[in-house]
Formats: sequence, C-alpha cells, structure tokens
Amino acid sequence: MLSIAGKILARILLNRLMAHLDQGLLPESQCGFRKERGTIDMVFAARQLQEKCQEQNSDLFSTYVDLTKAFDTVSREGLWKIMTKYGCSRKFIVLVRQLHEGMVARVQDSGEFSDPFPVTNGVKQSCGLVLTLFSLMFSAMLVDAFRDENVGVSLRFRTDGKLFNLRRLQTRTKTMTDTIRELLVADDCALNAISEDEMQQSVDKFSNACTNFGLTISTEKTVVIQKSPPLSPP
Repeated sequence: MLSIAGKILARILLNRLMAHLDQGLLPESQCGFRKERGTIDMVFAARQLQEKCQEQNSDLFSTYVDLTKAFDTVSREGLWKIMTKYGCSRKFIVLVRQLHEGMVARVQDSGEFSDPFPVTNGVKQSCGLVLTLFSLMFSAMLVDAFRDENVGVSLRFRTDGKLFNLRRLQTRTKTMTDTIRELLVADDCALNAISEDEMQQSVDKFSNACTNFGLTISTEKTVVIQKSPPLSPP
C-alpha cells in the first residue's frame, strides 16, 4: 500500500500522464479510465456497429477477449520502454518506477505465510496510476499486433443531412469510410470482423501480441458472437 504522500504523488503523476495521453496518443476505441468516457460509450458503439452491419447487409463477427490476471502480468521493463516511446520524460518514468520498487508478496498455506519474495511484474494495484498505465501498454500492444493489417468492419457514413435518411449513403462522393477493428474498455476488448477468416486472422495476431507483451488470453472466458445480416439464407 502507498503512504498518503505516495498517493498524492501518484495523483499528480496521473493528472500529468492523462493530459499527455489525451493529445491523441490513445486510440479512440479506448474508453476505459479516460475523462468524459466510460463503459456506456462502448456499449453504444457496439450497438451501433451491430445496427450498421444490419443496414449494410453485412455479417459481423465479434470476439470478446478476456485476459487472465491482466494487471499482474505486465512486463515492467516493457512498460518503461513504451512510456519512453510515447514521449514521457526520463524524470517522469523514474518517479513512476520508484512507486513500483520494493514490492514483495507472501503466500498463505494452511494458515502459515511464506517468506517475502520480490514482485517484479505487474502494475501496482494500490497506485492510482495502475489503470492508465495498463491502458497505455494495451494500446501499444494493439499497434504492434495490427501494424501491417487493416482488418475490421468498414462502415460508410455521412455527417450531413437527416440522421435517419439511409438513402443519402448511396451518394458515394459525399460519404466517408472508416474501419472499426476493436472496442476497448480498459482490459476488456472486442475484436470485430466481417468474415470467419478475418476473425481468425485478427485473433491470431492479437494472441501473438499478447505473448510478446506478457499477457495471457483466457480461452474459457473468451467468446465469439456472429450476427448474420437480415437477408442471409437460414
């Protein structure tokens, strides 16, 4: 546990880190532990994605990935390198590292405790920085996973005209296209694709990146949901 002074320092560091990351360093798909964003935003986005795929007569494969003890398995050395890559100053990183130094744990068995042993992995869960640090690492992992791929669901949209006039999407010269690959709330991730092959490709790349970053996918809690278009054969 952090002391009162340590918690105050962690809050100051968190405010500075959030101000830095809000300059476009975190993906728009991440709504966990960010100012003026939350779970309801991703629920709305997931619902909209389903509706738009139905409107455009497209399949939707959504893989809801669960990570095993995500916060406890983060590589700290990897995290410091990621913070450097994202523009955090050396002095800032040193202060964050000092909050994680000296962590020890003990195991209880049959009412008896083992000798203390050092904890060298994971982000400190009693520290106010833990959630934002994990989001930073998770974002870097997604960039690494899909750096050479553009898998996802492509949606056509317009920002002018009446909201519920679907015929306006038929005007190709006035529409824009964007690709939605993942929806994120902290360590919860939904990978989206329009075919089974793309879904498998996306999951394979995500799994490989998890291995590289020291994270483990819980296969028992990870599920795939397919939503077929209304005009598809039974």
